[in-house]
Amino acid sequence: MNDARPLADLTLVEAALRVLRTPSPHDKAAMTDEIHALWVKGAIAREYDPDAPSVDPPSRPARDERVVLVEPGRAPRLGKGGSPESRVAILHSLAHIESWAIDLSWDIVARFGAARSMPRAFFDDFVQVAADEARHFRMLAARLVELGSEYGALNAHDGLWDSAMETAGSLEARLVVEHCVHEARGLDVLPATIQKFRRNGDEQSAQLLEGTIYPEEVTHCAAGVRWFRFLHERERESESEG
Repeated sequence: MNDARPLADLTLVEAALRVLRTPSPHDKAAMTDEIHALWVKGAIAREYDPDAPSVDPPSRPARDERVVLVEPGRAPRLGKGGSPESRVAILHSLAHIESWAIDLSWDIVARFGAARSMPRAFFDDFVQVAADEARHFRMLAARLVELGSEYGALNAHDGLWDSAMETAGSLEARLVVEHCVHEARGLDVLPATIQKFRRNGDEQSAQLLEGTIYPEEVTHCAAGVRWFRFLHERERESESEG
């Protein structure tokens, strides 16, 4: 479906679907920035149209062919950061994760927001998460260019999206698996990754991870926990009233 309306004329869920149908990760990031700005200032005013027929998000977001996807076991080995090639491989892997995180943020909005009658604060949180992930992707992609490479120069795998599809039928499972497991694991290993860069003289990459990405990813884990608790409490209240 080709919807040429300006973003400001869409509901948030419609805007989320547009990102998911956009093939270029760079365009996804730019569109996310625009949606975030429109949402914050109220130009996109509605979360969704309750009278419109529901539209399922794509089972897999649109992706261009800049990154060759391989089985996880065939993805490039990252190494310990001791060589320029190893540091590029680590940054490329992180950029790839952030590119999928943009899609994951919009998928949770489009797939579960209306279906589970989530409050506006849920949409606020995941618009912000999407904007953070878009900024992280842009910063990592720019750092790759500074190091003489680019996003798409290496193969990668899409295991992150595979796990997302395993939780497509449950918001609770999505929050637990993606935010309380995957993102939490990422936070566990990121300090060691930062030290790999610092120990090998790449302070600029270390600062990018330590000063921006790490603290913002902490808030994303917190959002997952917050909304899982909300759903649990809402279900408990519903059972007590029934």
